Amino acid sequence: MSEISLNIERRSETGTQYSKKLKREGKVPGIYYFHGSDPIPFSVELKSLQAIAGHESGMLSIKIDGKEEKKCVVREIQYDPIRMEPIHIDLLGIKLDEKIKVTVPVHLTGSSVGVKNSGGVLQHVLREVEIECFPADIPENFSADVSDLDIGDTMYLDVLKDDKFSFSAEDDTVVATVTAPRIAEETVESEESEEGSAEPEVLKQSDSDED
Repeated sequence: MSEISLNIERRSETGTQYSKKLKREGKVPGIYYFHGSDPIPFSVELKSLQAIAGHESGMLSIKIDGKEEKKCVVREIQYDPIRMEPIHIDLLGIKLDEKIKVTVPVHLTGSSVGVKNSGGVLQHVLREVEIECFPADIPENFSADVSDLDIGDTMYLDVLKDDKFSFSAEDDTVVATVTAPRIAEETVESEESEEGSAEPEVLKQSDSDED
């Protein structure tokens, strides 16, 4: 796990107007939390914050006003729904000798044999998972190799187990699965539909039965 450094500055002002002022200056407001201590409002350069993209689950080393150095993790980042830029960040202070719960992304690697050879569809079901571990053991992400998955095969969370951390989800939680090609499914459904909708044969009454 790589550790990212971030410089933040204390701020005394709050509110919507002040947030707009920070935005014009290329900064983002945030709050630093630590158990047993008062929250610390701060601001951080937008460019610095964008640099941690992809490392949100890892441990951060922050410096407050260039002096106090603290270890923390990202508690939450709020994004502008249109521009998709960070508009607020919450940081959570940590102790290296205490376990914490964090959410880690799950990435799929490799090319499924069912997709390559049979035109199957890979379904990425579990995209992130909550774990509990010591801060130094937080992974940036989990990599699940789907190369051996054929049509009908399913990968479960237990393949990612490690002694360094525990999952909040059950071991049989589905990570990924490969389903049959949609065209093949539609063909089967169409054939079944045609069989079920076939019109019954109408027997014409013979002349001998008529009075």
